[in-house]
Amino acid sequence: MSIKEVIYAPVATEKTMLMTESENKIVFMVHRKATRADIKKEVEDLYKVKVQSIRVMTTKNGKKAIVKLKEEFSADDLAGRIGLF
Repeated sequence: MSIKEVIYAPVATEKTMLMTESENKIVFMVHRKATRADIKKEVEDLYKVKVQSIRVMTTKNGKKAIVKLKEEFSADDLAGRIGLF
């Protein structure tokens, strides 16, 4: 997959905002066929951060990726840059 085809949008709910603040995680809706490697590469390239881990879940509304950032990067700052706050 080419870049900018993997991530559709960040997910902004009460639960995901708590994850952003307390666990340094941010949640994105992603393409159904995207792999963890695709998601990691796009997040790191688009937002200039380093990813520690990715958890993926498929729901009836699509595929969600929970991305945990490395300690030196802040999910709060990233959420502010992309307009979640």
